[in-house]
Amino acid sequence: MSSIRVKRVAGRREQENVLRDIDILQNTMNQLRGCGLIPRGVYRFRTHEEADEWMMRQIAANHARHASKTS
Repeated sequence: MSSIRVKRVAGRREQENVLRDIDILQNTMNQLRGCGLIPRGVYRFRTHEEADEWMMRQIAANHARHASKTS
């Protein structure tokens, strides 16, 4: 019988802090774009539907503000 060889291509090192790296990347992207998807703060809504509608309006408005101005 032939022996099966397994090759390990990549993996995380024990010293890596993946969540910290994700946070740094997200902060960098937010600074480049000017903000996140919605403005920071605490928002209160009567229903989930009202919150969903508000969030979609905020995301669309943010996208329109940051959309490329070239045609």
